Amino acid sequence: MRWPVLQALIPVTHLDLLRLKIYGGIDITLSMLSLKDRERYDLGGLYPPIKLWGREYYIALASREEDRSCIFLLSDGRCSVHEFKPLVCRLYPFVYYVKKSSDIDIAVIKKAVGEYPGLIVDSEPIPADVVEHLKRLARVRREELSLWNSAILEWNSKQGYSEDAGLGSFLDFALKKAEAHRKELDSWGMWIK
Repeated sequence: MRWPVLQALIPVTHLDLLRLKIYGGIDITLSMLSLKDRERYDLGGLYPPIKLWGREYYIALASREEDRSCIFLLSDGRCSVHEFKPLVCRLYPFVYYVKKSSDIDIAVIKKAVGEYPGLIVDSEPIPADVVEHLKRLARVRREELSLWNSAILEWNSKQGYSEDAGLGSFLDFALKKAEAHRKELDSWGMWIK
């Protein structure tokens, strides 16, 4: 069975890129990334925009020009980096909600129904082991987004409007931060492959 091509913006953090580098042996290059202008994209406040050349952008994985599919999507529809893909991809087709009590709820993304192979929405609850796995991913994702936010704030305050601070400089900065943040997450038992 051939999976449908999902055309989506795939925002990444420095830790998502570090996983690709460490576990996939992938050289993180500018060509694998895409800058998305903050004025044109709404990421719901989850991802902080970086400042480059006096403008604000989100960092995302690049997509193929012909069909806007992810650069890591194989011709048979499988993901070539499945075991260490960005956390946003790991959570899809689910979404998490953080309640006032700090508990996490998991739900199916409604637009994924009929679009995502194997997703069946019926009256049965999501299996408990799947829910627990997704909650762990959500907790890690929240922590990683917090670390990403701190890295972006540091970049933006020091380099963001500098004329010579381009994407290459940012990428070097982000990967160095990711190494330090990985050690923090590991010490908290929150680093995942």
